[in-house]
Amino acid sequence: MEIRTQSRTGPVVPSLAEITAALSRQIEDMTQTLLDRLNQDPAGFARIEVEIHDRFRHLADQMTAGLLAAATVTGDRAEPGKKGRPAATRRDAPRRRDG
Repeated sequence: MEIRTQSRTGPVVPSLAEITAALSRQIEDMTQTLLDRLNQDPAGFARIEVEIHDRFRHLADQMTAGLLAAATVTGDRAEPGKKGRPAATRRDAPRRRDG
């Protein structure tokens, strides 16, 4: 089953393994660049911090979607016709007025 983000034609949610590999690559790629920027402009630390948080927030969204996709594919799902309210129990039955 394919799970997509944003819409039916949006990008396919990558697998958790792909997300983990992407995280590793992104951290390696951005670490030296951000360190260089911080060394050149220490006063820009607040901007760098916000940028780091934004990048990781996006990755957290991807990972959440990946977990949902994995659970949807492998989890127990209700069969057609078996969805809906559970059958009423005696406790749920309407009360009689006569006592």
